[in-house]
Amino acid sequence: MAMENTVINFCNMLNSSSSVRVHAHWEPIVDATFNMHNDSPQLAEMFDLSPCYPVKEYGAEAFKVFLPPSTAAVGDVWALNPNRIVPFLYQFHPGARADLGNGEAGAYACLRACSSDYAEITFRIHAEFTLGSDVHQEWQQENAEEGWEGESEAKFIPSQYVGQVFVNLKRGTIRAFSLALPARNSNVDINACGGADMVFVPRMELLAMDETDRDEIAWETVITVEAARRSLELKFYPFAKIDWLPIERAVERAKATHRPIHAILVWGCLDDESC
Repeated sequence: MAMENTVINFCNMLNSSSSVRVHAHWEPIVDATFNMHNDSPQLAEMFDLSPCYPVKEYGAEAFKVFLPPSTAAVGDVWALNPNRIVPFLYQFHPGARADLGNGEAGAYACLRACSSDYAEITFRIHAEFTLGSDVHQEWQQENAEEGWEGESEAKFIPSQYVGQVFVNLKRGTIRAFSLALPARNSNVDINACGGADMVFVPRMELLAMDETDRDEIAWETVITVEAARRSLELKFYPFAKIDWLPIERAVERAKATHRPIHAILVWGCLDDESC
């Protein structure tokens, strides 16, 4: 890492005549806690999802949402307008929305690396998809007499999306872009017909790549991917600063320090929207 952190002015950075072709990948559910999505043929059909637009062209203007409003140095974090990112999610499904019914909404970005020619921005957004299926609406009507007051639409709630925007500073073009659901088990909540389940979707990603080999770039200033993602995590969840310990180590420390234990039991991850 260079001793001096260069400040980059992102104002009017992008070449308005350039465009990016983005490919969408969305694989089906392969694992679930309760297998709710296969309880009936109707539910199986509802959650058998695939990209609305497998390939879509975006103008450079669309990517301005990920850039800082003025200047930024490596390690800086800024808030994004999640509603301006939602049009990218429409490539998956028209029911995309950033206003979560429950959970920690928002979007943030971090300048992870820069050189004289390139900059890499890492971002994170929380969003969900309302499916609005006839199956769910019929179930709601059938159970109206029982006083059921749940969601009016079925929901597909990813744990989070993480992504990168790779910018050519000299040409003002987007050289690469990705927005992806982390590929770990139990990375999506599904809600429908009065029930909920945690499921695993192996791949849900928007991707645009060129032939630039980023491993060969001599970054003048850079932080690790882990450090950038940690900075974004803390913007969503200040409690992530807590030094969480497994129960065995917590008991040892409590005995050594004569302090009580504060225990949390969760069904899934604590620092995303999958539970």
